[in-house]
Amino acid sequence: MLLADADSAWRELAREWKLSPADGEPCTALRREQVHCFSRDMSLALIRQLGRPGIVTLDAQGGKPSYAVLTALTADSVTLRAGGSEQTVTLPALAARWRGEFSTLWRAPTGYSDRIAERDGGPALDWLAAQLATLDGTVPPVGRQALDAALKSRVLAFQLAQGLPADGRPGPMTFMQLNRVAGIDEPRLQTAP
Repeated sequence: MLLADADSAWRELAREWKLSPADGEPCTALRREQVHCFSRDMSLALIRQLGRPGIVTLDAQGGKPSYAVLTALTADSVTLRAGGSEQTVTLPALAARWRGEFSTLWRAPTGYSDRIAERDGGPALDWLAAQLATLDGTVPPVGRQALDAALKSRVLAFQLAQGLPADGRPGPMTFMQLNRVAGIDEPRLQTAP
């Protein structure tokens, strides 16, 4: 049984996070808990790299899409959950119905807004700089940080190392990967058969 609307799919994914968004639009409700929705066309390789469950949109080319939560991804199959039931399908079976539409949730650092621009500062950027310094084995910076050339260079290096699209700008996928390597408690995509 697949889900007939996107809001139901977001609610199903939120259960993976042990969250229950209030009535209304789920992504708006989840933001109150510093959990953000993210949607983008992706390859299975990038989904595997991000390592998190998410919503796949199926049959969109037919005009009436349906949805399921991708909970596991192996070398030759995926496991989809919808309406409380799970089904494992082969990658060719998925490819016949899916064109890359993927949506997921991620936990944002305190102070995160939708876009961090040049010279922006604040707690989210301070957290970003501290996490990158920890990963580099250097002393975390003190004081308010800015998205200057040095920090953009460190973000770019992290993006490249993580197999992300690299532009030096910290967006949702950069924060998702930082959360993953920093050990932030978020659901993980199952990858073992």
